[in-house]
Amino acid sequence: MPFSLRTVLLTLIFCSLGLNAFAVSGPVTLNVDVPSGQWKGIRLRNLPKDAVVAVQVESDGDILVGLVDAKSYRASSDKRRPLFMGRVEKRLAFSVTTQTSGDHYLLFDNRTGTETRVVTVTVRAARGTADQMQTANKILRAFEQQLHRLFEFDTFPIGVKQCGAPKAFVDRSGVVLCAEYVYHLYDVIDDKEITRDALSFSIFHEIGGVLLSKWKHPFSSNIDVADEFATVLMVMVKQGQRASGAAEYFVQNPTASVVLKRLFQDDRHPLGMKRAENVIRWLKDPQLVRNWQNTLVPHMQTSLLKGLKAKPTPWTDLPLVEKELARRDKKTI
Repeated sequence: MPFSLRTVLLTLIFCSLGLNAFAVSGPVTLNVDVPSGQWKGIRLRNLPKDAVVAVQVESDGDILVGLVDAKSYRASSDKRRPLFMGRVEKRLAFSVTTQTSGDHYLLFDNRTGTETRVVTVTVRAARGTADQMQTANKILRAFEQQLHRLFEFDTFPIGVKQCGAPKAFVDRSGVVLCAEYVYHLYDVIDDKEITRDALSFSIFHEIGGVLLSKWKHPFSSNIDVADEFATVLMVMVKQGQRASGAAEYFVQNPTASVVLKRLFQDDRHPLGMKRAENVIRWLKDPQLVRNWQNTLVPHMQTSLLKGLKAKPTPWTDLPLVEKELARRDKKTI
């Protein structure tokens, strides 16, 4: 059976009994009762090599969870080499890239438990490609260069990496985009240009939040403020069309953001419908960028300030720019 980027075929099998198999389409959420002294599993049928499998597990108590390929599944328990193995107390999220093609198995082991465990698991798989990673890296590098041309700030980590968990970003000291998020975003949206739009907004939102925090903005942790600031930055670097593309897509396709939020357990990425409507409204406001000048001007590069003084843009607050330049000139004397 061929692998679909939009659908994962899963068969629930009661491994200890070998009965009652059935198939469901993904992303899927399944409830599994695992009696004490037993183990059960879910078969992920016919995955290709390099599929990125994101898993969310919730349990009402302690249980062991693992992911193995078909070869390891057929081996004796002492010879199994799991792609992932972890213990769940309440909730656990992880992501694995398959090493071989074929069936894979999620195993829930309650053989040492004294009570039945009620487990809820959500699974989605996507095929990652080098082109997707190159696109994400290109967006990050371009934005990093633009930031340094616009503002003065201490550098912080900006990059892409495999996170080993279904997350959008990691590393509070900077911005590290998770490859798993990139792969699943491409899979769910299934349109390269719109995915670039959504990915761009996610990156601007996250980096904008870091800047606001470094600049001691009183509402740096507020999600709506970060959204508005991301929109401002995108307009300033002439990427307003990408902000618009992302927002319009999620307004018209709210299910897409629900699917990703369910998988990644992330309220910030991607946009939800209400937040997307806010972005569309901000983009229509001719005063949007000008309203942020009190925050932006003190951190602008001197070369940018001089350029704005010589050739003001529609959003330039000229008196504020001149005041900041005079302050810096006085400081250098």
